[in-house]
Amino acid sequence: MSTYLLIDDDVILNILHQEVIRKVDPSGEITVYNSSVKGLEYLNMKIENNEALPRYIFLDIRMPEMNGFEVLDELMKHPLSQFESTSIFMLTSSLDERDKSKAVSYPIITGFRGKTVTTAMLKEIIDAQN
Repeated sequence: MSTYLLIDDDVILNILHQEVIRKVDPSGEITVYNSSVKGLEYLNMKIENNEALPRYIFLDIRMPEMNGFEVLDELMKHPLSQFESTSIFMLTSSLDERDKSKAVSYPIITGFRGKTVTTAMLKEIIDAQN
């Protein structure tokens, strides 16, 4: 069973992405945060308690409290080994090349994708990671 974490302030997109995940991976376990701060707290708690991180994390770039890059900056304070079994994908509605370049410069980032996650995209991501 794969685990998924969605961090995006767009409630509707989170619902849509949950449906896509359920369609592609019916046994998947999905955790959702509409707040980047709450999502970061969840990940920090998992790391501090030495618990497994979600297999797949979909992180929005543009959020009000902390943007996705600020979340990544905080995560980078942990050893890279914490993220060996996790694939983190940055999601954005803006396909600004500067965002993409910045996102892929983080060693813990697996990929950069435009919103929204589709069944084809998710299947491609899962197949590439297995």
